[in-house]
Amino acid sequence: MKINLYRTYENLSKTKDKESFFKTLQKAASDLGFEYCAYGVRPIYPLSAQQPQVINNYPLGWNQAYLTNNYFEIDPTVQHGLRSTQALFWEDDLYRTSPYFWEEAKAFGINHGISQAQKDCIGRVGMLTFASPDQHYTSKTLLIQAPSLIWLSQIAHNRLADYLLPQENHDADYQLTKREKDILRWTAEGKTSIEIAILMSISDRTVNFHVNNILKKLSVSNKTAATVKAMVLNLL
Repeated sequence: MKINLYRTYENLSKTKDKESFFKTLQKAASDLGFEYCAYGVRPIYPLSAQQPQVINNYPLGWNQAYLTNNYFEIDPTVQHGLRSTQALFWEDDLYRTSPYFWEEAKAFGINHGISQAQKDCIGRVGMLTFASPDQHYTSKTLLIQAPSLIWLSQIAHNRLADYLLPQENHDADYQLTKREKDILRWTAEGKTSIEIAILMSISDRTVNFHVNNILKKLSVSNKTAATVKAMVLNLL
């Protein structure tokens, strides 16, 4: 099964909201022979709250079981997506460490699939998955569909990550000056304000002036938090 990539791109580009975009993405998945389509993205900040945001057309029962049992923590497709952007074909060996998870997924008709992760310039990691209850789907068949999935995952991540994490899309607009970035880089190496002043040939008062500006820009309360946030958001 194939899709017309140009026409699919046109249709996706014309959508105006999350729901219509995902509906068009579902159509592409169906044209490729997959009943289910799912996209998830993990927030990159704050580090204490990284519950993924998802949109999918999986059965309601599976979504409830996934959330109730916090399967995000053991889902091997998710763990792979956080480490690699290589396409992942679902196979029984993948679920060796969590067979009960795999069996429950199969009970809801989620038997075979392929997942493709993407990481963007501000560090957000998202993953697009196409799945099917068809138990005769072979790895060879999935391999044939991989190029289309990779292409679709790039488009999906670009649009859906912004829809699902609107605040992080705003965070990407932070503008730090070169001097502010230099101060944060030295802070990351454990330097104090006085040490940074010496290294940069400026006064410690000037360092603290820039630090205060950084705190306001990043909406954080101290220099350590500012350094962490800037690093996580790839601002340095």
